[in-house]
Amino acid sequence: MLLKNRDLTLPIRIDSLALGGDGVAHLGEEHQGRAVFVPGALPGETVRAQIDLASKPARGRLLEVVDASPNRVEPACKEAGRCGGCDLFHLHADAQPTAHAEMVRSLLSRAVSDLPPVVAHPASPTERYRTRARLAILVNGSRPQIGYRRSRSHRIHDIDDCLVLDERLAPMLGLLHELLTGERGEGEASIALGGDSRPVLDLRWKGTLGGRVFAALEELVKTERLAGADVWMGDAKKPARIGDPDTWTVGGDGEPLLVPSGGFAQAHPRTSLLLVERAVALLEAEGEDVVELFAGSGNFTVALARKARSVVAVEADAAASDAARRNLKARQLEAKVVTADADAFDIPAKVRHVLLDPPRAGAPGASRRIATSRARRVVYVSCDPGTLARDLRTLAESGFRATAVETFEMFPHTSHVETVVALSRSR
Repeated sequence: MLLKNRDLTLPIRIDSLALGGDGVAHLGEEHQGRAVFVPGALPGETVRAQIDLASKPARGRLLEVVDASPNRVEPACKEAGRCGGCDLFHLHADAQPTAHAEMVRSLLSRAVSDLPPVVAHPASPTERYRTRARLAILVNGSRPQIGYRRSRSHRIHDIDDCLVLDERLAPMLGLLHELLTGERGEGEASIALGGDSRPVLDLRWKGTLGGRVFAALEELVKTERLAGADVWMGDAKKPARIGDPDTWTVGGDGEPLLVPSGGFAQAHPRTSLLLVERAVALLEAEGEDVVELFAGSGNFTVALARKARSVVAVEADAAASDAARRNLKARQLEAKVVTADADAFDIPAKVRHVLLDPPRAGAPGASRRIATSRARRVVYVSCDPGTLARDLRTLAESGFRATAVETFEMFPHTSHVETVVALSRSR
C-alpha cells in the first residue's frame, strides 16, 4: 500500500541511467517498487533525494551524494546542471561510452530478441567538439538571453561561453548578444562553420528586426568575422541573405561536404567519419543496388556511391537534395537523388540493401515499407534509442534479426548517443 506522503526525503540507491541522463532508483515494497528518476545521480551511488510521488513518473531532487560512484567527476563547465545542454558532464568521459551502450542495450533488448552484444566506440577528443549548435533567444530587456533551454523547461539559460563549442564558433555567443541588444522579440539561431571555416548564422525571428541588425551583419561579413547569414522574419518564405551562409563540414568520405544554410549535419565531424565508415561496412553494399532513406546532404551517399552498383538517395528537403547532387558532382560520383518523403518511399523490387538515417522521430512508415519489401540487409542509423526500438520491432516481426549493434559518441557529456544497427533476413 502506498504511503500517503506525496513528498519524501530519504536515501536511495541508483540502479541505472535512463534515456535523458537521469539516475533511476526503485523504492521499497511499501511503494510497490516504484521507479524514481533523479537528475544528476549515477548508477551505483547512494544519494539522498527529495522525492515527488505525485509526479508521473516519480521524480527526485538530488540533495546529497552519500556514496559516490568512482566515475563521478567535478564538471569542467560551470554551467553544467543548469543550462540543459550537457546532462552527463558529471560522468567521467571514459565511462560515458559504456553508459551509453548499456542504455541502448537495455532498451533494444525489449524490442529485439537475441540482440548481439553492443559495441561501444570510444569518444574522439571531447573538448570543443561541436561544430554546430542551435541557440534559443529572448530579448525583452536591455540584455538578450541567449543559450540553451533548461532541462524540462522553456526557460533559456543565458551563457557567454560553451565549453563544447568549437573555438571558431565560441565568439558567436558574444557577437549575438551584441547584435541583438536593443531589439525585442524571440527566435532561434543556428551557428556552424562555413567557407574558410568562418562562422555562418541562420537566424529565425518571430516578428521584425531593426535595420541596425542588418547593417551590423553586412559589416561582419565585410570584415570576414562571418562568412554569411540568413535571416528569417515572421512568415517570410525566403530569408534575407548576407554573404554566403552555407555550411561546410567533413563528409563521410573525408572530403568537404556542402550543407545548405540551416540544414542538418552531424555536430562531431571526427565521430561522423567513423559512423559512416562502420555503417557502410555493415551494409555490405559492394556491387549492390542500394536505397538510402533520409539522405540529407549526402553524408552517407558520397561513401555509398563509391562502393555500390547503384544508389537511390531519398530526401524530403529540396535544399538538402540539391546539396547532395552538388556534393556528388564535385566528386564525379553517380547516384540518383530523389526529393520525396523518405518515410513514404516504396523500396524498388530489385533492391536488397537499405540504409536509413531518420531524424529523432524515427521512421515508422519506412520501417513498414522495408518490412514488406524484398530487402535482405538493412542498416539503421539512429540518434534516439526509443524510436529505434519501436522501428526495430516492426522489422523483427517481418523476419529481420539484428546482426550488429554499435554506439558512437556523437554527443560527449550528454545522455544522447548515435546507434547503428545492422539487420538481415534470408528471404
